[in-house]
Amino acid sequence: MASEQILTNNIDDALERLLAPVAEVERLKRKEYLTPEEVELVYGLKPKTLANKRMKAQGPEYIKDGERILYKQQAVKKYLEAKTVRTRP
Repeated sequence: MASEQILTNNIDDALERLLAPVAEVERLKRKEYLTPEEVELVYGLKPKTLANKRMKAQGPEYIKDGERILYKQQAVKKYLEAKTVRTRP
């Protein structure tokens, strides 16, 4: 009986560890504003790429408050949608 409980606890712990990143992304998707690091987690755009795009006045619109950079979730989606390439059937 005790070994079954240990096994159950181990499985629960493993599932929690595996699902934690998914839960974090889902939490971030509900935020209105994201840091560059959060944009990477949700959309795969690396902070360095975002910084390069900012320097070239490209990329998604952003908010700068002192050193802090924030991206409105909707602006990132709009930017990515504008990059969509349509293919012929």
